Amino acid sequence: MCSADSARRIRPMWVKIAFSSFASFGVLFVFVGALVMFATIRHHTAEYHEALSLLVRDLANEYSACGGDAAKMKALFAEDAETHGKGNLFLLVTTAENEIKVAESANEDVIGQMLANAPSPSSTYRIACARADDPGAEIALRVRKNALYDGCKLSVGYNVTKDELHIVQLGAMLGSSLVFIWLVCAGLGTFLARRFTAPLRKIAAAASDIATGDYSARVRVTAEGAEIQDLQNAFNRMAAESEKTLGELRTLTDDIAHDLRTPLTRLRAAAELELMGGELKHPLAEDVCVETSSLIEMINTMLEITQTENRISRSPKVEVELVGHVREVLDLYSVLAEESQIEVAVNLPDPPVYFRAHKGKLQQVLANLLDNAFKFTPRGGKIEVTLTDMPISLSVANTGPGIAPADLPHVFKRFWRADESRSLPGNGLGLSLVQAIVASYGGKILCKSTPGEWTVFTITT
Repeated sequence: MCSADSARRIRPMWVKIAFSSFASFGVLFVFVGALVMFATIRHHTAEYHEALSLLVRDLANEYSACGGDAAKMKALFAEDAETHGKGNLFLLVTTAENEIKVAESANEDVIGQMLANAPSPSSTYRIACARADDPGAEIALRVRKNALYDGCKLSVGYNVTKDELHIVQLGAMLGSSLVFIWLVCAGLGTFLARRFTAPLRKIAAAASDIATGDYSARVRVTAEGAEIQDLQNAFNRMAAESEKTLGELRTLTDDIAHDLRTPLTRLRAAAELELMGGELKHPLAEDVCVETSSLIEMINTMLEITQTENRISRSPKVEVELVGHVREVLDLYSVLAEESQIEVAVNLPDPPVYFRAHKGKLQQVLANLLDNAFKFTPRGGKIEVTLTDMPISLSVANTGPGIAPADLPHVFKRFWRADESRSLPGNGLGLSLVQAIVASYGGKILCKSTPGEWTVFTITT
């Protein structure tokens, strides 16, 4: 049940906000990066396409002006090559039969690819091949074709290697910059999410304190915002009203307990006097004496629980050596263990363990846990008491019927008893008193049980 609850546990709000901001900024930056890269590539492509189109048009006009003379065409192309840089322009004129008429390039691979693409219907295409002066490097070209007046085809290639490299470098710079900004924004979003949800976590912590019995817990009102401030004030008013109501209820309960204890004490005294007055048996007086003693014990336990929860104690705290204290209490149960044929195993550390507390209350804690263990351990069963240090932990385990999983959340409630234990002696207040004492020292008590095997009560500080 606990594992299922933890598996279904909802993530904190600040995690959701931080994740949402991280995802939102990521999508935004991917979109912006893609848009910028698209615009950059489109701009560069349009630039050299326009320059290439103008060059092809001029060369076609010059070819017509020179009457298709190959020598003049080479001279004109050489002038253009000087303007655009040697090695950046490539010229190919092919006949209608796709034979080379004019070829201006030192790279045979380039001419070969341009010749292969000359009959294709596409007017612009890209080719890549090895450089003539460095076979290990690659050169990229954009080639534009145009039909000439005499049926020949003009193909002009323009070196775009630097342009493409520039686009790659620009993309890398843009990508790294966007990733950096993305991480900064995500970190800022996480910081702001934790800051904005901090008041809610404080309110949740105060509510948890109230749920564990600290009804004086309040939230410090901060200037986080009007809505948060209204929530803090409303929570504090609710907590104050709850504390007031519970205080009045406890006072009423204590008053009733006090008022009941006095007549019950007198009634028991009268029954005891009746029993002491003669040799005849008085069954009614015996019953009255037993029941009134049980009621007085129950009332005293209720008052002690209330005093403990309210941190009221009439005895000072002292340094208690727990190892020796546990041995002393266990010695009191040695006869009962022998009569019940119950094995009591003790696991205690060698060095002394000190804890500042009320010795009587520590004795009540261990005695109540041992009473509970002996009550539910069958003959021939086993009880195991374990004490550890750093941190201090005390556990009492016993074999027996165990506690059903559905009953575990109720074992520390006042007057609660499982159906199987209603026929056994007790009033259902022992474990409530143990929890109240442990909580007064800032500790916790947990119960784990496997039906038919073990039940373990563990106290941690």
